[in-house]
Amino acid sequence: MNTEVKEFSLEELKAFINETVDMRLEERLGDPDIGLDVKPEIIKAIRKSRRNRVNIPAEEAAKRLGLRW
Repeated sequence: MNTEVKEFSLEELKAFINETVDMRLEERLGDPDIGLDVKPEIIKAIRKSRRNRVNIPAEEAAKRLGLRW
């Protein structure tokens, strides 16, 4: 990335800082759930909920919400 900070908008700078902080925290703290077992009933519930899901393209979701994509 060769962009200079002075070229960022305020929103871009905030997003960059947030992403950087998130990355550093993950590096330092790691994933606290690694190595934990998931109960079979939870796996079953997740699979059941995914079967009932309707997927729509992001563009359609944005349109339905009145967002510009």
